[in-house]
Amino acid sequence: MHFKLFCVCFCVFFIASVEPKAKLDYETRFALAQAHYERVLWKVMCGVPQPRVFRLETTELRVVPPATILHRCGDSTGCCDFSTEKCVAKTKEQVKLFFFVKPRMGRFMKRNGRNKVKKFVFTNHTECHCVDIRNIPR
Repeated sequence: MHFKLFCVCFCVFFIASVEPKAKLDYETRFALAQAHYERVLWKVMCGVPQPRVFRLETTELRVVPPATILHRCGDSTGCCDFSTEKCVAKTKEQVKLFFFVKPRMGRFMKRNGRNKVKKFVFTNHTECHCVDIRNIPR
């Protein structure tokens, strides 16, 4: 039984190593590069902010859920045409999000039998654009 398994494995390995590696012709490589370019152009070019997870922590309170999703512009969210440019927020808006809160130690704070809820205000990026890095304030 072991000998048969060895022979099968050897044959598969031998055939795989003898078979020439398929080389892609120029037209195929060009088409693949073009498809990749278009995917990047339409999905990750600077312009549309991308969702990012942000953890929310305070020294006195535990927040539930412990994180939220905000939209951001930046190096990890969008590409610019030139290496001298950076993707930054063009427009922003304030968003009010509500969370359950409880003390760091203990149970949910209840008022009249209800869980305590607290409002937090965040800045959400609504539009991105490319800016010359020399024009970005430090």
